[in-house]
This record gives sequence, structure tokens and C-alpha cells, in this order.
Amino acid sequence: MNRAARRQFLAATLWAPLSAIAQARVSGRPHRILHVMSFDSPWRWSDGQFVGFKEGLGDVAAKFKVVQMDVKRNGSREAREQKGREVRALIDSWQPDLVYTSDDDAVEFVTRHYLNQRLPFVFSGMNKTPKEHGIDGAINVTGVLEQEHFVESVRLLQSLAPGVSRLVAIGDQGPQWPPVIARMRAAMERLPGISLVSIDQVRSFDEFKTRMLSYPAVADAAVQLGIFALAGPDGRNVPYQEVQKWVCQNSLMPDLSFWINRVHYGVLASVTISEREQGLAAGRLARAILAEGKFPSALPIRPTLKGHPAINLARARQLGINVKSSLLLSAEVVPAFQWEKAS
Repeated sequence: MNRAARRQFLAATLWAPLSAIAQARVSGRPHRILHVMSFDSPWRWSDGQFVGFKEGLGDVAAKFKVVQMDVKRNGSREAREQKGREVRALIDSWQPDLVYTSDDDAVEFVTRHYLNQRLPFVFSGMNKTPKEHGIDGAINVTGVLEQEHFVESVRLLQSLAPGVSRLVAIGDQGPQWPPVIARMRAAMERLPGISLVSIDQVRSFDEFKTRMLSYPAVADAAVQLGIFALAGPDGRNVPYQEVQKWVCQNSLMPDLSFWINRVHYGVLASVTISEREQGLAAGRLARAILAEGKFPSALPIRPTLKGHPAINLARARQLGINVKSSLLLSAEVVPAFQWEKAS
């Protein structure tokens, strides 16, 4: 029996009773869905995925329970493992019909413990590949990959700052970033005339500052990757909002990132990954499982394709960039820094 046939046989064997899901469909009771956020709420990225998921689920009756791993604060391996154990205990006690996870940590510390079981898992916002997470081929897992719009973001940045030709990239040492870096390197052939002169993954906020201040000597613009796990003097991670505020106050390099919240806190431009589209696609997968009886393994794992251009007008003014009206009309415009609104 080849691998595909074995997967189909195993899926049919495990899915035959579909006890909880089938009973819910027959009885009309709401499906129990546990949503595991790798990060926290309120936060646009996490919340937007969940909003999209519920939209994609459509008219499927559901009772939700939400748990936040909050890995921005629980950043150590030990803390994330403890959060994973807490979530798994909740799964065992609450007995959900489906688990929806957002972002990589929930996959690593929760989903991987339930491979090839009856409980279906749907993910979104996953940067690593299924193979890297060890979930490739699992019959009860499907989901939506988070793949950044790097080429489109660079082109948007060039339309704002035409002199940009040398890029640097910087981020923390999170395990989800090497696949992103690999995709960026592979995409460079689609950006003639642009070079990626340096990619740095740093552990501390002080090292981040030092690198950022050194970049103008070698580059024209910076790509900000993950900046959630930069340790301060007390060993705790510095909130990313403070990191970005420091950048705006100390660097005059045009910059880009891949997420809308980062534009709100000062990144100049991005063709962002849409959190709603990520959740919407995941919700549709969950609907196919719960309402249509599809095997998760029969539903392909794919990235979302639609990007969302965004420009921080306050950062543009700070950098002396006059933004063309055509760009303003075609992008989400962030008029002020988020920390100024809060003050």
C-alpha cells in the first residue's frame, strides 16, 4: 500500500464514526470549537484571524472557547511548553469537535501532540512548512500558510523611495523566521537591481539598536522581521511597539515589514499579509470538515494570495517623502503613529 492509499485508508478508518461531529450535525447542537491563539488579544493580527475564521465558517452553529498562549510575553521554550500543556489539558477536558490554531507556536506545542487522531485541527498564520513542523501527511490537520508579500512590498517601497537598491533585514531569533528568510532570498531574482546585503537575527534590544544605527553605511532601506523577542536589560522581551517607536525616533532609513500592525507603529510601507484572509480561508476549511464531512487531509494546505498595501503617512513625512496621490488612493493610509493616538 503506497503512502497516499495508506493515508486514505487511515482517514476513512478514523473518520468512520465521526462521533462528536456527526452527532452534532444530527442533533443540531452547536459544534464545540477551541481557538488557540499563539499570541494575545486584543491585537489586530490575532483578532482579525478569528473574525475571518467565523466569517468563513458561515452558518455552522458553533460554541467557541478561546485560549491565548501569549508568546510575546511567554517567550522562553519552557514557558511555551507550559502553555502547550495547559491547552492540551483543556482539550482533554472540554472535548472540542475541532481545534483552530493561529500562528506557529500553537501548531508546535499543541497540534503536533494530536497527529493522526480523530480530533481535526485547522491552522492559519503558519510561517514554517508542514514538513518543518512535522505535521506533513497528518490526516487530521489542514490549514493556511502565512507567506509574506516580499516582492510586492519592496516594489511599493521603491515607489515611495526610488533610490532604494540595497536592503538589510533584521529580526529576533524566533524559529519561524528562517523559512521567511529563505523565501526572501529565493525571491531576489524577481527584483533586478536590488541586493540583500545583510540579514541579522539578534537576541537583545541593545544589539538591535546597534545594528540599526550601523545600516546607513551599507544599505538604503531595512526590512523588519519579527521583533517580539528582543530582550531588554532585565531579560524580559521589550514590547514590539517600543522597539518600533525607537526606530522612528532614531533611524531615517525607509523600512518595510509584512503586517498591518507594524505599519500602525511606524514602518513606512508594506503589502501586508491580510489577517482576515488568513482566518477566512481557515474558516472555510473548518466548514468543509464540520458541515460537509470532509477529511482534513483531503483539503489542501495553501497560502493566501491576496495582499493589502499600507503606508504610514506620518513616517513618510518624517523621512521627507511626498507620497503620490495615486499611491494614497490604492493603499490603506495610516495618518499617525499609534503611540501618538494613545498619549
